[in-house]
Amino acid sequence: MVLSSSPTELHHDCSNPACGSQEVAGAKAAGGQSGPLANRPATTGAAFLGYVKRWCLWFLAFFGIYSASSVCPFCGTPGCPVGAGGAALVGVIFVGLWQFGVRIFQKCKDVAQKFCQ
Repeated sequence: MVLSSSPTELHHDCSNPACGSQEVAGAKAAGGQSGPLANRPATTGAAFLGYVKRWCLWFLAFFGIYSASSVCPFCGTPGCPVGAGGAALVGVIFVGLWQFGVRIFQKCKDVAQKFCQ
């Protein structure tokens, strides 16, 4: 289906196609932001909560994979040889490597370069 008219957001009232609409020109003249981010509220604590949520989800993923994938060689039940403490420790280590691995390896590289000079 082909629309015969363009949407109102893309319509220009002037003859110059590069100028944009009158609202954008008025916002630029006033020094404010324009576009979809103009009315966006400030998010100060949301970034930290997003980081904590992402860390917890990765922890649960690694914890669950490690605890469910190990099988006891004697009784055959999954998770028997691991225990909750061991799975939590491995989950924390893997999440730390997943999120900070590049920084950790870069720091180790810098220390090794300083030591070898």
